[in-house]
Amino acid sequence: MSGWTVEIYYSRFSWKNLVISYSNIVQSYQVSEWRRSIMRDSEYKNFREGKKHTEVTFPYNTYLCSIPLDFSSVPVHWHEEMELIVVKKGRGIVTLDRESRVLEAGQAVIVLPGQLHSIRQCQQERMEYENIIFRLEMLLPKEGDICGPGFLEPYRDGKLLYPAWIDGSAPYHQEMAACIRRLDELSERRPEGYPLAVKGWLFQFFFLLFSGAEPTVAEEGSVKALDKVKQILSRIESDYGKPLSIEEMAGFSGFSPSHFMKFFKKHMGVPFVCYLNDYRLTMAARALAETQEDVLTVALDAGFPNVSYFNRLFKRKFQMTPLEYRKRGKKK
Repeated sequence: MSGWTVEIYYSRFSWKNLVISYSNIVQSYQVSEWRRSIMRDSEYKNFREGKKHTEVTFPYNTYLCSIPLDFSSVPVHWHEEMELIVVKKGRGIVTLDRESRVLEAGQAVIVLPGQLHSIRQCQQERMEYENIIFRLEMLLPKEGDICGPGFLEPYRDGKLLYPAWIDGSAPYHQEMAACIRRLDELSERRPEGYPLAVKGWLFQFFFLLFSGAEPTVAEEGSVKALDKVKQILSRIESDYGKPLSIEEMAGFSGFSPSHFMKFFKKHMGVPFVCYLNDYRLTMAARALAETQEDVLTVALDAGFPNVSYFNRLFKRKFQMTPLEYRKRGKKK
């Protein structure tokens, strides 16, 4: 096989790559090295993921990934496509909005467009999982069809909430898992006309969800809170190298400092300062692996006020000093 392009629908891919396009990949045997370079290049880049996941003519794609083989974690992000995260082997921790669960082989979670989600390792265990990413618009009729306004559109827009976790606790989960298996088979074989079959099995998947579970109506406040979280995360992404005090972020968010701290911890699960430091440490680790800048420069560029504080936090997170981390990276 001489080429490796976006036309391949069943591939092993670290989809955290937010910068490198598919056209840069020219040989299939280069995938492992490419994955490792992506991992170093985009540990935390862009909470709103900008990478093109699908083709316009048939917006459906699948990727196989592994934690920690491909990367240690997939940080908080969102994108405009719908996604199914399907665990194939092992187990790992998936967070959807504010809820974290340990998912095991055979289990899955449905991620709506715009939903915050992340994936991380469970203890020291390995997890192999599949990303099925598609635009729900591919199933929406142009007009005059009840399927869009009656079911798919309010679900896509978060107005009607259905259970997201496919963990075997509901009778219809086994049938949904069977749909996923058929989708995988189609992606591997790609028979003539397979886009028709993919759409058919997706319709069946959502029929099982809509007929097997009772929806709840989304609260307006929860939607507004999610938008506010996205604004805060985007500000961290753009200004992490600058001093970012709680007071400044509270003013940016339109909150008092005390309300901002409560709001951030409620929606992100950790205090703001802890999250900011972890973000900065990850960006510093990337700089250590990719540049020749001295440790002091790396620390200051990442937003740390002094190198001793940086060294202490870095060793706590990575179990080694910044210089040891750089040397280890060169050996790979």
